[in-house]
Amino acid sequence: MRQTIEQAIREYPTQTMQISWLETAVQRRLGAEFIARGGYVAFASVIEELCREKRLSPVRSSGSNGRTPPLFNRYRKQRVRLDESGQQQLLSLHPRIKVDRYLVSPAQYDRDRDYLLALDKFFKDRKLSKTLSTPYAVNERSFQIFADEKFLASSAGRAFLQQVGLTYADLGCYQTYEPFFYVDYRQPGEAAGQILVVENKDTFFTIKKCFATGRRRIDGTRFNFLIYGEGRKIVSSFAFITEVPGLLVERSRVYYFGDLDPEGIDIFGSLTARYPDWLVQPCGYLYRRLLELHGHRAPRRREKQQRLRPDYLDRFLQVFDAPTAGKISELLTEGRYLPQEGLPFPFFLEELEEVR
Repeated sequence: MRQTIEQAIREYPTQTMQISWLETAVQRRLGAEFIARGGYVAFASVIEELCREKRLSPVRSSGSNGRTPPLFNRYRKQRVRLDESGQQQLLSLHPRIKVDRYLVSPAQYDRDRDYLLALDKFFKDRKLSKTLSTPYAVNERSFQIFADEKFLASSAGRAFLQQVGLTYADLGCYQTYEPFFYVDYRQPGEAAGQILVVENKDTFFTIKKCFATGRRRIDGTRFNFLIYGEGRKIVSSFAFITEVPGLLVERSRVYYFGDLDPEGIDIFGSLTARYPDWLVQPCGYLYRRLLELHGHRAPRRREKQQRLRPDYLDRFLQVFDAPTAGKISELLTEGRYLPQEGLPFPFFLEELEEVR
């Protein structure tokens, strides 16, 4: 039980914690094993042991929890320094590795020791460290140093780099992005992008088929770049747009078209939040036409619990006039939706104007 308690204490975000929270956290991790290992009595025994070792100290003003054996309601984590041998090992690491935080946190040192030694070996090996001047992809560098291609890009890997004061650039590696599928209709040298992002596959291919005929103008906007969003994947993969040659963010505008439902609107909102440098807005004309043609027979959503932040909805509705915004809000409140597939190929063939 002690190991589970220590892990929960390490992960608690502040120095002072509620003992009731800690007990609940340990119960959740152990499940039925909590009782099998002695339950509350064993839990209290470990807490008292940690206090004797000066790993925890009670906040006496918080009062007793009234149980047997009694514990205080709140405890404060105490900083414990490494023993002399641990300090010597840390201080012998390559000077590029910051060790300050590990000197006051033996638990973190124990957790990261193998990674620290692997990084130290890499920096001290002349042949290996020479490769820092040659760019590696993050996963490639991660495998080279740690024999684990996933580590550096993981949340644990990023936290480790922060601990030791290093960045991807310091390790001579570059981040890679999940690519998206796109069709580029720009003229040579054209840096301004009028970009249409389409959530679903069928509608993407329908619009692509229409664009191929030269009809790429929607409600006065001449589109020259088409992206298949692949549902929510676009929220992470849109970063790949920096790999598109000659496309300038300050001269481009992104129009999003997805299902008229909480999920589709939330994808739009997530894009605006994650990529604030890009001007992202709903493709209002297509949503209005979808509502005009099918709003009267909008089906009920199959998935009842779709996420949607209120601020994302407010941002989405800004491009619509009050009556249209009201109809969209009403549709969502009633648990209904409109798939973008409500606008088929004949619609686009008729509505899109030819670019000359």
